[in-house]
Amino acid sequence: MLKNKKALEPSLFGVLIQANSVYCGIHLTEIQLPDQCVFLGILRESQVISATDNPPIFAGDYILAIATHPMMVPALKVTLKKIHSVYYSLNYCLLEARPTASQSVDSDDSEVITSFNSTYY
Repeated sequence: MLKNKKALEPSLFGVLIQANSVYCGIHLTEIQLPDQCVFLGILRESQVISATDNPPIFAGDYILAIATHPMMVPALKVTLKKIHSVYYSLNYCLLEARPTASQSVDSDDSEVITSFNSTYY
């Protein structure tokens, strides 16, 4: 009947959610997936949580998804790997404040800068 039709195999993969992922803190069903793609669930600390439970997503989770057509795999990967353009965390900032050469140092500020330099350098 369809002798030459090549069987399409679904592609299953997991995407590690980084701390700067746009999906941290939202629920799985809030993510808009490309056509012919579905969620299977989340892998968290060696435990699989089904997509039907609509779990919240945390940094360190693996989102488990399947693309039913191989041509949709790149679109699915791009969708699930979206990150904020600058790394940030609600707990701390990695951008370090450093005085520049163009900033003048008042005698009152010199003690603060000396303390800053001894702490960070």
